[in-house]
Amino acid sequence: MTKMAFYSALFTFCILLIFGGCKKDEFTTDTSATITLSEDTILFDTVFTTVGSSTEYFIIYNNNDQAINISSIRIATGNSSNFRLNVDGIPGKAFSNIEIDANDSIWVFVEVTVDPNNLNTPLVITDSILFETNGNLQEIDLVAWGQDAYFHRPPPNGAPLFFLNCNEVWDNTKPHVVYGYALVDSGCTLTINAGTNVHFHPGSGLIVMSAASLVVNGTSGSPVNFQGDKLGINFSESPGQWEYIRLSNLTRKNLQGDFSEIGPGARNCTMDWAIIKNANVGLVVDTVFNTTSTTLTMNNCIVKNMASAALLARGTTIKARNCLFANCGQYVAQLVFGGTYEFLHCTFANYWQNGNRQTASLFLNNYYVDLRPLVTAFRNCIIYGDQDSEIEYDSANVAGNNFDFQFDHCLLKLDEAVSVSNTYNYRNILRNQDPFFTDVDNNDYALDSTSVAIDAGDPNVLNLSPVLSFDLKNNARPQGLNPDMGAYERR
Repeated sequence: MTKMAFYSALFTFCILLIFGGCKKDEFTTDTSATITLSEDTILFDTVFTTVGSSTEYFIIYNNNDQAINISSIRIATGNSSNFRLNVDGIPGKAFSNIEIDANDSIWVFVEVTVDPNNLNTPLVITDSILFETNGNLQEIDLVAWGQDAYFHRPPPNGAPLFFLNCNEVWDNTKPHVVYGYALVDSGCTLTINAGTNVHFHPGSGLIVMSAASLVVNGTSGSPVNFQGDKLGINFSESPGQWEYIRLSNLTRKNLQGDFSEIGPGARNCTMDWAIIKNANVGLVVDTVFNTTSTTLTMNNCIVKNMASAALLARGTTIKARNCLFANCGQYVAQLVFGGTYEFLHCTFANYWQNGNRQTASLFLNNYYVDLRPLVTAFRNCIIYGDQDSEIEYDSANVAGNNFDFQFDHCLLKLDEAVSVSNTYNYRNILRNQDPFFTDVDNNDYALDSTSVAIDAGDPNVLNLSPVLSFDLKNNARPQGLNPDMGAYERR
């Protein structure tokens, strides 16, 4: 062999050796081989003050012992999306055949651009990133606030509980968005003005501490709205999106695990024209041991669509007029551990459609460990639903004033075995007669023209509060004549 032929063969061998050594491992096609995503939701909660752009990131891990090929990474809504991606340094909204070596990872950056000053921009913008790998579909949700808002949230890496500034006033210039549990400190008042919209992220709520107050100043034309932060049409009446509003007897010591002191509870709280919906529990009024003053006065309020209960009251004092409590997975009103309660022209209605409800609409109880007297009065009210009985009693002792309840000029759904012969407990009631609400499927509990509740109320009840001169739709009630039972007057 000549030198030229030898060097030519040697060169060819080296080229083959080099390219053969650079050959990548084969990709795994096992359907059980998937990718691991560092996040399941990318949340953009930046306060936008101009045309806003914000960037977040996540990591895609290949924890397999072979290389993997992601056949598709794409934004679900395509080119119309407000979101954009940068996958391993390449920008776009859709990508194909993304390779990740064995036990390796890549970074993905997500950017969103919105104009928060455009009133036509949705309050919340949502989308998702879809990943297809070996026949498996995985997803990351994208959530961004499209309009400017006031954000109330705990400090970074802090506990979910955080205190608001003392004597804050929330107005309606922008929505208020709560992450975590916002606390109103003892001696302070949170005032929420008419027309304000308050949105709670999942797992969030509002807690009013002992000796603190909540004042909600809604009006007929501008109610105050409390709801979740998912505002698409599929979530407008969906329960369980956030936790609760709690009027408590908690002190700062209690928050630190020291229960040696018991606070007197939240005090002088008022709610006028408020709509509370789509939580786990609407109102928790937990001022146990304080029955000497009114903890909460509710006028013209709607509390509905709760996964558990609209009103959970424990050993407290509440006055409610022209209020609707409706559509809950358990009770619409649960009055336990005693307390003093007055409900005038209120409607309690439960036609829960999201599962099999096992409880009555109204639950009354007068003990915890010891006996705690219960005093309740329902006047010109409706308590009805699709169960055989919508009132449940749980009394440790019915003697004397320990279990004092009155239903006066009320329409009640009661088990046939319950005796209503005691005219102190049951006075001028309509028993098991359908009130014929207008449209229970759409939470409309006004009275149909055929309702037996029309003109069946006691006119003397209207003298107990000027609020009762008008109903929950701000329609005038007749003076000197029998009003309709419930929160709505038939016109």
